[in-house]
Amino acid sequence: MGGKYSVSVTIISFLIIVISVVDASSSKHTLFRKLINSGDHPPNSGTRWAVLVAGSSGWQNYRHQANVCHAYQIVKKAGLKDENIIVFMYDDIAFNPNNPKPGVIINRPNGPDVYHGVPKDYTGDNATPENLYAVILGNRTALSGGSGKVVNSGPDDYIFIYYTDHGGPGVVEMAAGEPIYANDLVSVLNKKHAANAYKSMVFYLEACDSGSMFEGLLAENISIYATTSTYPNELGWATYCPAQRNSTSTGYDVCLGDVFSVSWMEDSDKQDLRKETLEQQFEVVIYIRSGGGLAHTSHVMQFGDLSLSNQFVSTYMGDNPPTTSTIHNNHQLNHPSSLSSLRVSQRDADLFHFSYKFNKAPAGSKEKAKAGEDLQALITQRKQVDDNINRLGKLVLGNKNGKLLNNVRPLGQPLVDDWDCLKKLVKTYEIYCGALSSYGIKYTRHFANMCNVGVNHFQFSVAALHSCYS
Repeated sequence: MGGKYSVSVTIISFLIIVISVVDASSSKHTLFRKLINSGDHPPNSGTRWAVLVAGSSGWQNYRHQANVCHAYQIVKKAGLKDENIIVFMYDDIAFNPNNPKPGVIINRPNGPDVYHGVPKDYTGDNATPENLYAVILGNRTALSGGSGKVVNSGPDDYIFIYYTDHGGPGVVEMAAGEPIYANDLVSVLNKKHAANAYKSMVFYLEACDSGSMFEGLLAENISIYATTSTYPNELGWATYCPAQRNSTSTGYDVCLGDVFSVSWMEDSDKQDLRKETLEQQFEVVIYIRSGGGLAHTSHVMQFGDLSLSNQFVSTYMGDNPPTTSTIHNNHQLNHPSSLSSLRVSQRDADLFHFSYKFNKAPAGSKEKAKAGEDLQALITQRKQVDDNINRLGKLVLGNKNGKLLNNVRPLGQPLVDDWDCLKKLVKTYEIYCGALSSYGIKYTRHFANMCNVGVNHFQFSVAALHSCYS
């Protein structure tokens, strides 16, 4: 039985998983951050709102819901009320049959339960883009299911939005429904500004290629500061992943967090948010991701009104005083507790999960056979997407398609000029070739570049038909 899947496991070694085991704990370097005294606290009249979004489902995507649950605990402890915290999560992790601690979700090895108390506002099939847009805009009549909570904010209010999941160029996923395209997301934010429904807003976004969600789209004059986990054309990284030997994840076969998310959240756990600015927290994430000799990290970015980064984190996440035990003296910058653990590219985390299950299962067992079947199915599905896209590119653009399809526009320009064209090509591909999946959405740049060079819908449809039905 094991021999049948040995080829698949060998493929993993040179296919797509890029992992790193980095021991950052040995680093002696400590960075002291400047205290920025100009940071602004919100006036007493303003209300703080938080929208926390996990865009995935499935046990292999454990980390996204763990991230959001952890974020909830941070803003709740800092003083936000549940009536002003709105959570999107599929909610299929805590009581998943694979969970070694039923009813518990952790965001780091041997960490505390972050699931308790989390509001179940928009779960399951209610965790849709349409509901998210309605929540941000405060439009109850546009909701379908869920708790009915919306950001019913006014001109003196402060809004914090945090999103974590899979993404591709110009797009991020939701747990249910269609994906979110960058132009649609920014359009919603523009509408919120036009309604004079906030004083200022902060948006933290974690996903592969996440910089493309704001690049060339988010204005600098609408009082929104956004930071993303990657450049517009870059992988994100999962962390706290189980090692093949001596796993520190205490029985877990999934990654427990993402590097960007646990960086800002573990910093928030430790610091006095009334004394730390958004810029300081941004620098923390930069250091953890790229300093101290850490390898395989992406580059965080800032967009929008950068002057807002001088405000204190508490302006958006709450200003309850921290407990003494959570404060680090001298405002020192320290690594999160175990970012020396194994890390995996976010796009390959599911492949890592199934490979890990296969390698850990007893030889000849039903568990090993099932894990092998799941692993082989995933490899086959990914290869099919790669083959479809390669054939499609050659049919549409000829043998020189590679350079054109992979073109990355200069910073400051959006992914595509005609977003309707991009959406139409993606939808047409999925009609003829099947869903792109969390892996396949990396190819949205290919479709965007087809639009940018003038490929029309009819031409693309004929090529898709031949690529996937020939």
